[in-house]
Amino acid sequence: MGSEEFKYAEILVDKLFLESFSNEHSPYYSDKKFIYTRKNVDKIRSKLKWHIGHTLSKRQKQVIKHVLKGKTEREIAKVLGVTQQVVHIYKHRAIRKLHKVLVT
Repeated sequence: MGSEEFKYAEILVDKLFLESFSNEHSPYYSDKKFIYTRKNVDKIRSKLKWHIGHTLSKRQKQVIKHVLKGKTEREIAKVLGVTQQVVHIYKHRAIRKLHKVLVT
């Protein structure tokens, strides 16, 4: 197995986001369900972006921004000069915080 197979294994992907990307349509497509879902996804994205900037600690923000760019925990650890376990802890604490604010 090559290292490429594991590159994205550490990133959790929300089903709603996945569906939004796989259901992209032209601007002329008019399906009320799609438009409603699209508005919800946009609302969630903007809420998520705000909370990443305002709710997370400085280090959690750094880790999450690297995760969103597709970097692995190992790569993030190298960039930030910490161990992979520390990155793992920051990532999961940030995800837990974001989950709490997005669900409530």
